[in-house]
Amino acid sequence: MAFQQLAWEHQLLVYGLLLAVASIAVGWWVGHRERVRLARLVAAKFRTLASLAQNKSLEEKLTDICALIEDQIDDALCSVMLVDDRKRELNAASALSLPAEFVAELQGLPIADGVGACGTAAYRRVPVIVSDMSKDQRFDAFRDIIQRFDLKACWSYPVLSPAHKNVIGTFAVYFRKRRQPTLRELDLLQRSRDLVALVIDQHNDRVQRERSEQHNRSLFSYNPEAVFTLDLEGNFMSLNRAGSDLIGFDELEVLGQHYELVVPESYRERTRAHFEATKTGKPQRYEIKIYNRNGELRDLDITNMPIIINGEITGVHGIAKDMTVQRRNESRLKILERSVESSNNGVVISDASQKPYPIIYVNPAFKEITGYQDDNDLLGRSCSFLQGPETDPATVAKIRHALQTRTEVRVTILNYRKDGTPFWNDLLISPVRDGEKVTHFIGLQSDITDRVEREEALEFMAKHDVLTRLPNRNALEDHLARALAMTGEDAAQVFVLFIDLDGFKPINDSLGHAVGDRILVETAERLRQQIGPGDLLAHFGGDEFVAVVTSVQEREQVTLLVGRLLAQFHNPYRFDDLEVSLSATVGIADNSADFNYPVELIQRADVAMYEAKRRGGSSWHWYSSNLDAGMQQQVELRTHLQEAIQKEQFELFYQPIVDSLGKPRAVEALVRWNHPDKGYIPPNDFIPLAEATGQIIAIADWVFERTCRDTKALVNAGLDSVSVNFSPLQFYRDDFIENVAATVRDYGIEPGQIVIEITENVFMRDSEHMINLLHQLRELGLRVAIDDFGTGFASLSYLNQLPVDGIKIDRTFISGIDNAGRNSAITRGVLMIAKELGVRTIAEGVETEGEREFVVTHGSDLMQGYLFCRPQPLETVLKWVAEQDKA
Repeated sequence: MAFQQLAWEHQLLVYGLLLAVASIAVGWWVGHRERVRLARLVAAKFRTLASLAQNKSLEEKLTDICALIEDQIDDALCSVMLVDDRKRELNAASALSLPAEFVAELQGLPIADGVGACGTAAYRRVPVIVSDMSKDQRFDAFRDIIQRFDLKACWSYPVLSPAHKNVIGTFAVYFRKRRQPTLRELDLLQRSRDLVALVIDQHNDRVQRERSEQHNRSLFSYNPEAVFTLDLEGNFMSLNRAGSDLIGFDELEVLGQHYELVVPESYRERTRAHFEATKTGKPQRYEIKIYNRNGELRDLDITNMPIIINGEITGVHGIAKDMTVQRRNESRLKILERSVESSNNGVVISDASQKPYPIIYVNPAFKEITGYQDDNDLLGRSCSFLQGPETDPATVAKIRHALQTRTEVRVTILNYRKDGTPFWNDLLISPVRDGEKVTHFIGLQSDITDRVEREEALEFMAKHDVLTRLPNRNALEDHLARALAMTGEDAAQVFVLFIDLDGFKPINDSLGHAVGDRILVETAERLRQQIGPGDLLAHFGGDEFVAVVTSVQEREQVTLLVGRLLAQFHNPYRFDDLEVSLSATVGIADNSADFNYPVELIQRADVAMYEAKRRGGSSWHWYSSNLDAGMQQQVELRTHLQEAIQKEQFELFYQPIVDSLGKPRAVEALVRWNHPDKGYIPPNDFIPLAEATGQIIAIADWVFERTCRDTKALVNAGLDSVSVNFSPLQFYRDDFIENVAATVRDYGIEPGQIVIEITENVFMRDSEHMINLLHQLRELGLRVAIDDFGTGFASLSYLNQLPVDGIKIDRTFISGIDNAGRNSAITRGVLMIAKELGVRTIAEGVETEGEREFVVTHGSDLMQGYLFCRPQPLETVLKWVAEQDKA
């Protein structure tokens, strides 16, 4: 019967049955696909987990995970990128199905916000799902390669280390169709991302573990000393190459053997005692002798340490140092010591294997010559301690060259005994060889002081003044000619100072030539102490002295030197009951202008000296081809200075004062003149002029007022105090104390916040009155410090009488102090006495690490100088202080 002939009810039933059959078929097909997919997922996961357990490479493991994703997500192209060592870039570690050209383009992908999906995901640490890369601006830089490889969508996940939570890579899938992930796909990606993280972390841990093992193995295998390990029974568990070389047995030959294999019977009990002590957890060190495989006796220094694992001692670790050669040398030295014990020549033996060649033996004759009787003063030191301030550097260099080249040398050198007295040493140094190696130096010395002094006396009298013992005029002219010849090519500066005593002739005439001679002798000594070791001071004749200075190259440094020379006349000359006061005038000339003969510089300095005398004396003056023009400049500068006071062209800079650790503790206020046309004018150019004209009072008042205004900000920054300089002229004003008190009160200055710095010259007149004023300043809560200590009137013996809280050691003593014997001696004395008196010390002008180390070592409380910070405006200094506090 035809279907059409059926009743409609039956036709409807047939349609229903067909629809049911179709639905069952479709359901079966969908279920079948899902079952197949799940089966593939299970199989893929099994393969992935199996790869984790196998010794596969990181790339292979990541590829297995990518294969799982591509099998489970239709059309997916999976990749894994790793973060580089610098944490700045991503590089592909696995890309199963992506084109190789595309992967190459992405190598070195920056980790940054907005750099594609992977760069952004790694930067933000969150997944980045992009269904259409062509419409996402984060892919603007990648338009070309996206189109070239027909890629549309990208889903990228950051991979975080399970242990450290830092980003270690990205896990991404690409599609050639625009699409969003399903919930199932998101879950799958999330789980796979965690698996990737586990794989990478395991790989990184394994690499780190292998490196650590190789590191420890290298420390053991390549240690130059013999290294071994023993079990608790004393059997060898390991032995490095150096140990094998030492005992003559290979490692395999001694493994499992007892250590007594190489320890002689006479040392076994001692070795066993130290071994047992080590097993209780106590490290041991001892010496024994052993015989190697060839029967050679070796001296060993043994160190034993317990091997502790999980709190339990499991064995003993040992290090054996071969001391055979050293002990042999010591034995030879003992034989040599006995053979030279009775020599009349001084004998010293130094170790050539160490620098600076320490002394290991001296004979009695050496002690007799040098005055060093205690071995503790000699052994372990370099022979250079016998050298002193007058030792010839060229001779020292000759000795050093011989020591470095391991050759013999013979010299005549000026050395110093323990009590400081010099002696001339006829010195022969010879190397002692052991085959090709120099092991020691032997020095033979003879005291030839008497012979040298006779020769020097004859030469000295030909070139020196009999009275003052200074070089005479002939020696002066020779020295000046040599100095000019040496500096001619590089245009270095040579300065000539012509020094004339003011009022010497009347004193000489009235008190007699004996007193005059004593004044000249003491003057020569006072001036000589201020002249550098490389410079020359000569007695030109009568009451005239001339200095040739080449140790400094700046005019400012020369004027500082002249200031120190003139300061030598502040103290009167005392002879028995007689007291004489003198001053001096100095003329200065240099070789910057053309001249025909060296003596012309002396003549020019003489002219400058007379110009200084014409202006009142007791001062100094520079030579100029037109002295009138120079006078005009002084007048002009004085006019500008008055204008600067009226228009407040001055600025206040602050220079930090630091403690021994370099931490800022205080600052010093320093005035600067910022001329509108000439810029900053050096203080040395206008401060002396202001002092001479009295303009310094107005400047000093402004500086003190401005300092008090800034003190609050500086103290709030963590500083203890602010130092400010007072001029001696201020102390002679009737309203001095009242004005200071008013300023302190107006700005609310707390006690101890302001330190007044005064120069020693303030005590030149009526010191009792000045001391009374200082007491009044301290009653106002101000502290007092002496500035430029050592260059003026005050002395260490007088220091105890002054109401001061601190002293600032002048920069002239600090400069080069680590190399200048006299300056170092003076500074040490000042620091020591200041400490005994309870007076705080500040070292000025610290510019090198050597100077810093010296003053810190010898107890200076504080330091100030360019090494730490130059003078700066207030805001700059506050920033600097804040930076130091953070450091």
